[in-house]
Amino acid sequence: FDWIIKVELWYGDGVKRQSRLETLQDIIAQANSITIKDLADRMSVSVMTIRRDMEILESAGVVRSYRGGVVVSERNNRLPGSMRYSLTSAETANVEKKRAIAKKAAALIGDGDVVFFDAGSTVELILEYINPDLEMTVLCYSLNVLNLVANRKNVKIIFSGGVYHPDSQNFESPEGLQLLERNRSSKAFISANGIRADLGVTSSGQFETPIKRAVIENSAQSYLVVDSSKCGLVRTGHFADVDDFTSIITDWNLEDKMKDELAESGASVMIATETILT
Repeated sequence: FDWIIKVELWYGDGVKRQSRLETLQDIIAQANSITIKDLADRMSVSVMTIRRDMEILESAGVVRSYRGGVVVSERNNRLPGSMRYSLTSAETANVEKKRAIAKKAAALIGDGDVVFFDAGSTVELILEYINPDLEMTVLCYSLNVLNLVANRKNVKIIFSGGVYHPDSQNFESPEGLQLLERNRSSKAFISANGIRADLGVTSSGQFETPIKRAVIENSAQSYLVVDSSKCGLVRTGHFADVDDFTSIITDWNLEDKMKDELAESGASVMIATETILT
């Protein structure tokens, strides 16, 4: 397959990002409810970029998300001028945390490993820190992951395929799930939208839930890669308890209380520090 990949720099011009946030607020306010895909098309950017923008707007109370889209928040907020720089700076810091997590995770992968890569921005970053000449077998169901490994000469790819979901850029089907259930991996890197010691690990995408469950059950080692902003959150699709993983890899901003709660629940936690990127 010839894949056409649109690459967007995460460390883009802050002014450009702020201008896009202003435009997005206007579009959403006018529409009241709109899908992530429609926003991406109207702004000529990727779905992942819009999702990151929506995280900013949702944290500020501007929008409220639902599966595949957003609606105007009941609070009817708008990003005040005094908040804009700090929010943009916070997002940059969050990317640095994701990169630190990804680099720590990449160090766990060795020559000859069979590795499952889940969907999600932090998981995708792991591939940036893996030696491109490393021999490994990759299992995946995400178009983004497939694009990142398709041209690596020493990588064997097992791709589940199925129905394409443009909002998440993932594929799913009963046959794809069966394929992942039949194959074993030495290491699996799993993403999540929420994690709590008492309520477990959760995802927003319902079709992803059985995929994650199957892979965790069929992997010798499984690692949850999640930045600290997801800790304490709960989403609808429960797929694992915190002690189902070999380790949870997160960043230095994890609160001590949360770390203690995870440890009391039997979870192993690995902290990626700021110095790992230097």
